[in-house]
Amino acid sequence: MLPSDYATSDKRYPVVYVLHGYTGNETSDYAEFQRVQQSALRRGTVEEMILVFPSAYNRLGGSMYLNNATIGDYETYLTQDLVNYIDTTYRTIADRNSRGITGCSMGADGALHLALKYPSVYGVAAPYSGLYDWSRDPWIELGANGYKAEPASLKDFPALPIETRGEIATAAATTPNPDKPPFFLDMPYEIIDGVAQAAPGFLAAIAAASPLQDARSYVNQPVRLNSILISHGLEDDLIPVEIVRDVSATLTELGIDHEYQEVHAWHCDMDKEPILKFMSDHLVFGEAAP
Repeated sequence: MLPSDYATSDKRYPVVYVLHGYTGNETSDYAEFQRVQQSALRRGTVEEMILVFPSAYNRLGGSMYLNNATIGDYETYLTQDLVNYIDTTYRTIADRNSRGITGCSMGADGALHLALKYPSVYGVAAPYSGLYDWSRDPWIELGANGYKAEPASLKDFPALPIETRGEIATAAATTPNPDKPPFFLDMPYEIIDGVAQAAPGFLAAIAAASPLQDARSYVNQPVRLNSILISHGLEDDLIPVEIVRDVSATLTELGIDHEYQEVHAWHCDMDKEPILKFMSDHLVFGEAAP
């Protein structure tokens, strides 16, 4: 999404990457962000920025924005390939201080994960409606209820409950297995005495891949994010706000500066203007430093 004055000026602009949620794609959030940005620009609450809407959709509904040999290199795509393409194709300010990342749900986890792991690429992060602590994923138990047997083929996948599909997609990202077609992963559940239970290997893998684990690694490297805003809805019906409060408390304990806000909203349903304003207030405008 290019600024309204892009074609009539020679200015360079900060860039905000907007990551979609599970089962979404590059079109999912475009119209809403376009409407909110245009309204905010008319009222002068934000400055012009380039917004980029990547797709991380795959045959299982979403990549979780991770890298592995079976689902692809989504981290590389979003920290090198796409960033380099945008910076060489459009008049961006090609500098981490002028590059932000946001997203909802799976996209929120992806935004915080990529920002914490690659702070030399992204300088500002504003995830919303995310989980961040995958060890407390409510869908693990809900997905087990819909897992009656290991699906035999990809044709069986769409009929599964969304929670079960989400956990299988997470397994594709965290417990890949190139020797196990057709899904090429170790399933997140085991059937024990006729009941689906979370596989221990899956639980260990998601804990290791969790954005909360990225935070623990982040504090041991020298580059720091300029600003972080975490937003969550009090009425979120998918991710209880208590989980995110605990994540914020852990970030504080780790010494990671951030802002945390709770708003009256459902999952991913909050007003996006405060997120765009946070980006506008904290990204650097003007030419990149030499």
